Amino acid sequence: MYVEVALGGPHKRGRLYTLEDYYNLIFEHGQDMPIYRSVYIYGEEAKEHVDNGKMLKDFYGEKLIDIVPVDIDKGDDSDEYTLSRARSFNQELLDLGLEHYNYEIYFSGTGYHFFISNECFNFQPGEDLPFIVRQTMRALFGDQIDPMVYIRTALIRSEHSKNQKSGLLKIPLRPDELHLHYSEIHELAKTRRTLGLDPIEGDRELEKHIVQNVPTIKALAPVTEPQNVVPCIQKLYKDGPQKGSRNNALLRMASHACRNGIPSEAAKAMLLHWNNGMLHNDNVTEKVESVYNRGYKYGCNDWLLKKHCTTRCTFFKRKNYMVDIKSSDDLHNELTERLATNFEGKALRLDKNFGIKDQEIGIYPGDMLTIFGPTGCNKTALAQNIIFGYRADEDVIDPTLQIPTLFLSLELSGWYMQRRNLQIVSDSSKEDLKDANLDTIYAQCRDDMSHIVTQTIPPSITEIQQRVKEIGPACLVVDYVELLEPPKHVRGEYEQIKYACQQLRSIAVNLDIVVIMLSQVSREMSRSEALDIYAGKGSGAIENSSSHVMAINGQNKSIERRVEMLKSTDGELFEVDLQWTPSFRMRRKPDDNI
Repeated sequence: MYVEVALGGPHKRGRLYTLEDYYNLIFEHGQDMPIYRSVYIYGEEAKEHVDNGKMLKDFYGEKLIDIVPVDIDKGDDSDEYTLSRARSFNQELLDLGLEHYNYEIYFSGTGYHFFISNECFNFQPGEDLPFIVRQTMRALFGDQIDPMVYIRTALIRSEHSKNQKSGLLKIPLRPDELHLHYSEIHELAKTRRTLGLDPIEGDRELEKHIVQNVPTIKALAPVTEPQNVVPCIQKLYKDGPQKGSRNNALLRMASHACRNGIPSEAAKAMLLHWNNGMLHNDNVTEKVESVYNRGYKYGCNDWLLKKHCTTRCTFFKRKNYMVDIKSSDDLHNELTERLATNFEGKALRLDKNFGIKDQEIGIYPGDMLTIFGPTGCNKTALAQNIIFGYRADEDVIDPTLQIPTLFLSLELSGWYMQRRNLQIVSDSSKEDLKDANLDTIYAQCRDDMSHIVTQTIPPSITEIQQRVKEIGPACLVVDYVELLEPPKHVRGEYEQIKYACQQLRSIAVNLDIVVIMLSQVSREMSRSEALDIYAGKGSGAIENSSSHVMAINGQNKSIERRVEMLKSTDGELFEVDLQWTPSFRMRRKPDDNI
């Protein structure tokens, strides 16, 4: 059997000695220098590992233990209090049924060590031995002992060697000597001391206390956890699956893993371990895959995460994640990834919406499309047609063109928007719906409407950011920009529009979503039959902030509408003629061959 020895201090570790050679080293060098030994002892496998030039700290094979140490560390405590702790621990060993021949007591030079014979426990050799010893000792003695002394690579000061801090030696004590004054014990430790006691032994007195179960995820030593980074997620994980909220907790932890770049396979492994068999494993797997495929995100105002919010969180003040500064390497990696990305389910395809055959016109994550036009020319209906995936040339709803959308309907009430949605999807007029069973029509249309959630209360820009992070849509529609709630310090119509445009574009870029912003035209331009890129209110702000600008024009009394793409940062311009219908579908004119 071999023991790791560090002559002169823990930094000199890494060499194996036989137990016989180890005791010779103590009596040869211990008087003048600190000596440490490993808590665990090793066999021939470890010796061969070291002889082959490998580090002992990298050895994960079988270990044994001869004595089970307990370290009553002085730390910042007084000498008197440390001694009182040692006395209490000695009594606790006696209360467990041990006798004085089962263990040895040492003054370590500052604190106190108890060496309990392994014969009292009968710990068996194995790779998991350090974990079993640690959890057994913690179960027996709780926080009054230092668990670090049981980790796989732990060292402990050797008996009869010098404590460099105090200049005193580690000496053996008889049990009755624990009742001396600490100064008397210190005096004894100025010279070497042998008591001539018999070797300690045992007869499995503590074997029934051994904690044998070894979980898949081991905790051998205290770990400094990132407690200030989303502690709400950590609390959900630590609490385990709680009935009534476990499915919701699972979704939020999976979302956190996804947004931090953890592969879905690793997220599944983590959450299957967390689940511990409470939910069916397939249920856990399906929810993780759903989060990764649909991009669900939950922010600081999510109802479940808010329950566990704490002021120590680094995001407590802002209630959101900060945007990182990116290097040229980061940008190049983004470009490479962007070119290889499949945008199905994330981008809008206006060429397919409008039946434009010879061009590919997409609105992609990070883009902001502004739609402006005079009052009554169906700006909202046009936006609805686009997000419902309406093909104007074929007069059909195409679910493949739909993407998850948050619709801020700040002008129209919720019930009115729902009626319009039903009209478009079912191709029904207002009169048709009056005479129909609404529940039946909704049941038929529900699948084509489920990708949209709606808010009708005017939010601030900060609230929009929070809502987008909570819901995780691929598209945000703001109908219309002039109705957004501006900050108090932003005054004047132009400055308010400018602020809103800049902030909405920032949301599109930083949260990587499509933003559709609706806007009115200026009074002078509303009287004109032709609109240009300068027609919108705050036109300079709209032009500068938008990656795409689209105008819709037409007379109130006419069903004819003309849609023009006036600006496209990275795409084609186009014109298309549409016709309004009583179902609010904007159909292509039959003679329009563009």
